[in-house]
Amino acid sequence: MGQFGVMIGQLVGFLIMLMVGYGCVRLRFYGQTALDGMCSLLLNVLIPVLVFSNAVDGADRAQLAANWGVMLLTAVMYALLILVFWLVAKLLRLKGSRSHVFQAALIFGNAGFIGIPLIMALWPQNGAIYVALMSIIDQTLLWTYGVWLCEPVDETTGGNAIGARGAVVNGSVNGAGSVGNAGSASNAANGGSPAIVRPSPGTRVLGLLKRFVNPAFVGVMLALILILLGVKVPDIILKPLHTIGNMATPMSLIYLGGLFALTKWWGVLKRYELYAGLVAKMIAFPLAFYALLTALTGALPQLPITHDMVLMITVIAGLPTMTTIAMFTGRKNNMPEYAVGFVLVSTLFSLASLTIVSAVVF
Repeated sequence: MGQFGVMIGQLVGFLIMLMVGYGCVRLRFYGQTALDGMCSLLLNVLIPVLVFSNAVDGADRAQLAANWGVMLLTAVMYALLILVFWLVAKLLRLKGSRSHVFQAALIFGNAGFIGIPLIMALWPQNGAIYVALMSIIDQTLLWTYGVWLCEPVDETTGGNAIGARGAVVNGSVNGAGSVGNAGSASNAANGGSPAIVRPSPGTRVLGLLKRFVNPAFVGVMLALILILLGVKVPDIILKPLHTIGNMATPMSLIYLGGLFALTKWWGVLKRYELYAGLVAKMIAFPLAFYALLTALTGALPQLPITHDMVLMITVIAGLPTMTTIAMFTGRKNNMPEYAVGFVLVSTLFSLASLTIVSAVVF
């Protein structure tokens, strides 16, 4: 079976798992509390274990050095995504939090829940190394720029995001409330405007570093350190880790299916930017990016980039909205339904868009 056939098989499987998750919640087998637990388990255990176990399984320093071009491609992809969707938000005249959440939803694709299973299925030999190297750039930007975009925007101070010390998320989409309401109410009662507390530089640096102390990033870095040191993880340890990590794909799709049943996501369907954004991000951008990289690698064959790397980053570029974006906005009560709507609608749309992109590039 060719790569296009593998992609179609994966997408059909994703649809079935989404339907199972939706049906389980509609039949009241479980509810929001169970989904919260699934979310925490996925983010803190299953996805980190999946990445770690596959990365250290048979990989060595030579393989790592031969594939460092993946990091270069990932950095270029994110630079272009940030620029393109900043411009798209301006052209669509989006402002404030709506503009920021729109950009976050289209810049960060769901590599953890959807991208990793696709990469591992399409490139079983090098997929784990691709994931590990890509995750360094992906996680760095997500927990810095991504968190900042999901902060509420203070319209009175020129559109700057507030709450810059955002913490690592361990909760659910709907499980967080508004932050700072008590202080605002106190200031309002005293007849003054809400005071904006500016954290010290040391506090900002500490808050930034804390964002990287999350299981996914730690798992990636630990795997890279072991590979660089030439440490081989024994099979007696790797086998159960693989078993645990393999639970990530079905549980992530079942979780997303459950969100469809419990979340009031349909309001986003009235937003005109949804349709322009999804077509631009999930069809136009990956195809244009593929054409650009193909031309570039043809003109500069000395670049450390293979055709498989180009195909891999094309798939990543067309992924639906990262689920973590909805969790970030939910934690700050910053348009959470809007973000969840993007996650769910883009996930459904990806069944068609990834088929179109795959038919062109594979």
